[in-house]
Amino acid sequence: MTTAQRLNALCLATLFAVITTNSFAADAADTADKAEAKTVSVFGEADLKVPTQFTATKPQSGIVEHEFVAKSEKNEDATARVTFMAAGGDVQANISRWKGQFSGGDPKAQKTKEMKVGKWNVHIVDVSGKFQERMGGGPFFGGKTVERENYAMTGAIIVHPEGRKYFVKMVGPSEVVTENRDAFVAMIKSIEK
Repeated sequence: MTTAQRLNALCLATLFAVITTNSFAADAADTADKAEAKTVSVFGEADLKVPTQFTATKPQSGIVEHEFVAKSEKNEDATARVTFMAAGGDVQANISRWKGQFSGGDPKAQKTKEMKVGKWNVHIVDVSGKFQERMGGGPFFGGKTVERENYAMTGAIIVHPEGRKYFVKMVGPSEVVTENRDAFVAMIKSIEK
């Protein structure tokens, strides 16, 4: 092999290495972007941008469309469940039902706020105390009830202009819900964009 052939082979090998490295780096960047860019569609008309600290998981119930886990930076063993689903019924009746799942708690921390986000009416509900969690029977019937001390919920009812409703709830230990509340509310408000 002549010197020119060796030089050509070396140049080709270097070029291949650069292209391959750049290709792998681009693939890794695309994968990272996809991992960070989680969205949940609401009625196929708008998306909620899910915070990167929420991890997708298999829904625990057949009526839940999407489910994520919210973690605590302060206590890695503590997590909250974040669920997404279309549902029906009167807004105030649903808020009363959610509040009825809790007892005790700080009365000042129990609040409901209504706001307009783009074309959507949004109701944000905060409640805390002892949570009556239904296990195995769904939200409306059957199943065993387990009492969870020092729990909280931040929930949202997103109402489409035509009246359809979409529920998003974060339920778990108070510390986890409190730590992730701002990110949850920012996700709900992202429906406007």
